[in-house]
Amino acid sequence: MTRNELFGALCFPEYSFLRENEHLGKHMMFVTVGGSHAYGTNVEGSDLDIRGVALNSKEDLLGLGEFEHYVDTQTDTTIYSFNKAVKLMCSGNPNMLEQLGNADELVISYNPMTQLLMDNKNLFLSKRVILLVWRFCRQADSEV
Repeated sequence: MTRNELFGALCFPEYSFLRENEHLGKHMMFVTVGGSHAYGTNVEGSDLDIRGVALNSKEDLLGLGEFEHYVDTQTDTTIYSFNKAVKLMCSGNPNMLEQLGNADELVISYNPMTQLLMDNKNLFLSKRVILLVWRFCRQADSEV
């Protein structure tokens, strides 16, 4: 998938919530793909998993709003607030780290801060992430 193909898909009416939702729209930081399209293992008929981050509004930052994430099950889209995304990245959440690992070609940026985040994605990789992977592998081994 290319950025142009992703952008074209997002223009379909079923993705209008990305433009119209009060927490998304002008607050969008970036969108990208997840799942098989992110890994290049998609086949004909693979669904398109859209992931992204939206900047928190002034109301959210002041504690007057509570936007953490938006999920659209029809399109398999999940958009996290910036604050929640950073918390998840710092805790080594693989769903969030996956977004940072995508090639630039798979990211549609709506905000200059996106490049700053992508340029510093290595800051979210730590020994804690290695520990999480180690624990997961040990648990998988014990279940076999």
